[in-house]
Amino acid sequence: MDRELIDKYKKLGRGNWGKDLAIWKTMYRGFLNMAKSQGFNPFTEMLLNNFLDIPKARKEGIPVIMHPFNYEPEIFFAMNLAPMMQEILSVGLAFVHMNEPYIDYINKMGYGDNPTICNAQRPFISMVIQGAAPIPDLLFYLSTPCNSLVASYQVYQGLSGIPSYNIDVPYWAYNHESEFYDKKTVDYMINQSKNLITWLENNTKQKFDDNKFQQTMAIVNEAREYTLEFNELLKAVPCPLPSITGFGVFLTMVTRGGSPEAVKATKWFRDTAAENVKKGIGGVPDEKIRIAWPYTHVFFDQELLPWLEETFNAVVIMDLLGHYKVLPHDTSTTEKCFESLAMGTLDASMVGKCRGPMEYYVKYLVNYVKDYKIDAVIMPMHFACKHVYTMARVASEAIREETGIPTLIFGVDSYDSREVPAEAIRGKISDFLTHVVS
Repeated sequence: MDRELIDKYKKLGRGNWGKDLAIWKTMYRGFLNMAKSQGFNPFTEMLLNNFLDIPKARKEGIPVIMHPFNYEPEIFFAMNLAPMMQEILSVGLAFVHMNEPYIDYINKMGYGDNPTICNAQRPFISMVIQGAAPIPDLLFYLSTPCNSLVASYQVYQGLSGIPSYNIDVPYWAYNHESEFYDKKTVDYMINQSKNLITWLENNTKQKFDDNKFQQTMAIVNEAREYTLEFNELLKAVPCPLPSITGFGVFLTMVTRGGSPEAVKATKWFRDTAAENVKKGIGGVPDEKIRIAWPYTHVFFDQELLPWLEETFNAVVIMDLLGHYKVLPHDTSTTEKCFESLAMGTLDASMVGKCRGPMEYYVKYLVNYVKDYKIDAVIMPMHFACKHVYTMARVASEAIREETGIPTLIFGVDSYDSREVPAEAIRGKISDFLTHVVS
């Protein structure tokens, strides 16, 4: 079966994708090679199809819309657009250090530096200037989680000249039980989503269809149900899956949320976890340490999590992005679908924890430590995420006071190996796990 799939995807990847998709095609080949060595499953097929959809859309005249990592594409699928998550390119290159020449180039150009402007977006600006970046038809982004992201997308819009749309994400909660509740929050988001649809209609030949929207939101909420079940299964001791798995769920929802492929992939994640729990199989043999990793991964070090697993029998339950906590919602009417879209955006990975009062994050993290029987918290704080530094320190104190669990916080550029090398990171973690946790 894998041989047939390899031949299928090799054939689909042939042909001229266009000069600006050369790196996009290179990444497709890289993921295909990974699938060859690790085997095919609904997640790897979904990833490959995500890359294939962009050249296919161009051939068929379907508009391509670029969006950031913190916005799911269901509204774009509902309007027959081809979504393209920017960070899958600029962050994906970090895994093999191919982003670093672009970082060096943009440094020389004078657009920020590693501690001030995030390298999840800066390499893409460099690629645009050098003519190596994909140029979509439309650009969409949010006002959160940081000024760095917003600034980079504005720079990209200025360089490319393509039409762009920005949604302002409110500070306040929509949950009545929250001390930060504001009754206008959901309506504010719904109005912006409706304005987005008008903008999409005006800038494409696509028309909004109530029935298609309702079908798409039903699909995304089915995937959310599987994901919540997956989250519950990871509470088992031993944790049934390896450390990186949760990030795969996030990647599924942020690249293909609203598609049948996302339903298949999240169901596969859920089913795999359930089967391992039933059999008592752990993702890490002889699990000894359960780690909460409540921020992003160190993307330039592919072997960091396997090193943790092999050296310390430690499992990272889920990182901040991978701990996907968007609830399924009522989709019985078009207006309920708009509510679901709004609440999903407000609760999305990272957005829901970093868009407002630090209490959102502190409460989330304390509950995470308790629910998942965590033994240690490790927080590699990305240099450009200055808005999170104080929040992380306050959260670590709350964890210590309420649970007694220790926290390691250290600075890092999650995308550039030259700032804090992998060896230094592993040294800090090793000392922490050896002398503080064990």
